This record gives sequence, structure tokens and C-alpha cells, in this order.
Amino acid sequence: MKVLLSYDGSECSARAAKFVTTTLRKQARSLDLDVIYVDMPMLDRVVAALGEETVARLHQENADLVLKALRSRLKRANLPFTETLATGPVARKIAEHAEKGGFDLIVMGSHGRSAAGNLFLGSVTTRVLVECTVPVIIVR
Repeated sequence: MKVLLSYDGSECSARAAKFVTTTLRKQARSLDLDVIYVDMPMLDRVVAALGEETVARLHQENADLVLKALRSRLKRANLPFTETLATGPVARKIAEHAEKGGFDLIVMGSHGRSAAGNLFLGSVTTRVLVECTVPVIIVR
């Protein structure tokens, strides 16, 4: 089973990672896991001032900082994985990667806000559900 785990370092995404390493791992015969971290893009004028190489390094440093605990968890669980770093609108990047990569499933954490709360606050999870045809498991 080809699984995409969306991870942003939050408590919600940590619960999603725990679900993958425990429950999903037991249910799937084989697990081909890819972790995606999406960093927000910098303003064009910031990129122009810093340069492409510096901006790429900063995005990688952000990813390394966020993914450090997850890497340890997955290694302790003896669960092989690949990593994908993307920059841009979070939901769109997750949906695009899932569809282009031929994933069977996306696993995401959610704060568990109500529909009314999402109306005003927005939700990456809700946008992924709308933009993507790949099945999504939402862990609360």
C-alpha cells in the first residue's frame, strides 16, 4: 500500500504519524511510506534579495527542523520512508503529489474543528478533501 503522510510538526500530525506506525502498519501487508512537508513560499522580493540558493537552504532547514522527531519515530519503528519537501499552497501541493505519485491513501492529522469553525478558520484537511481524488484518513 502506497501511503502519503502529511506532516507539519503539529500535535495533530504527530497523532497521524502514530496511527501510521501502529494501526496502519498492522493492517497493511506492505507499507510504502512517503512523508510530505510543505513549507510556505517566501515573497518574491525576499527571494530576489536572498537568492535562490539561500531560499532553498532555508526551506530545507525548516523541513529538517520539523521532521526531526518524525524521522526518529519512523526509524525506531523500523519503518522505511521517503521524504518530499514542497513549497507553496499546502493543500494543493499535498493533493498534486498524491495524485501524481499514484498513492493509495493520504493520512493527515486534524484539529477536529466543527464545520462552522472551518468556514471561518479554513482547514488544510478540508481543502485536500475537496481538491484530491485519493482517499484520505483523518486522524484526530
